[in-house]
Amino acid sequence: MDKLKIRQIVRYKPRNKISNQVGYNVWGKTKFKEFYRKKWAKSRRGFMPKPRFSNQGSLKDLFGERLKSRQVLRKMYGKVTERQFKTLFNQSEFGSSKSNKSFKGLLDRRFDAFILRIGFANTVFKARQDILHGSFKINGVVVKSPSTLVNVGDFVSPSENVWSSIYTSFQKRLKLRLERNKSPLKDAAGSSIKLPVPLPRYIEFDYRTLTAVVVYEPNQNEISYKGRINLKLVREHYG
Repeated sequence: MDKLKIRQIVRYKPRNKISNQVGYNVWGKTKFKEFYRKKWAKSRRGFMPKPRFSNQGSLKDLFGERLKSRQVLRKMYGKVTERQFKTLFNQSEFGSSKSNKSFKGLLDRRFDAFILRIGFANTVFKARQDILHGSFKINGVVVKSPSTLVNVGDFVSPSENVWSSIYTSFQKRLKLRLERNKSPLKDAAGSSIKLPVPLPRYIEFDYRTLTAVVVYEPNQNEISYKGRINLKLVREHYG
């Protein structure tokens, strides 16, 4: 089989299949409440299988838990191939003792994941599609590769053809957040801080120009997920 066809098969698998396999909603949304088939019963109840760490379980069960943890983390970042995932793992502190880069930080600085993190897209799949259409720029240059890493000091901004639509969506989300939180946060000067999207500390964002910049390398504790990720099992899988 052609390598291109194999890559397309890997990328375009059903998105919710991994949630059915692990038994809980990977994406952190309430979408599974609409699924009425019997196989989604565990996901609707929010069932979380507990990994086995005792000596009573077999090595096959332990390998299965490690494999599921790896698959969940890889699927959360969209259409990441196994080769790309393992390359980032080897570049991190888990794969190389000389590296000081966190594995979650490298995954989160992928261009499609970064677009999702700063709120330019609602899902990582939509972020990937917009990047392929040339909707975003890095340092003023349009980049159409979702796997590009956003380095420290790089500026990310939308291109001219989508700037107005993103600005309008930010205003709508800001209005919803202000309605939910009637007492907005305040900074040291006493002025209110209006953030449509909560951002981690390693990202600075200018809401007037819709420009985001990576300030420093993020560590493991600064990146949170909506789903439940066991990073220790992922590390043991490749160890």
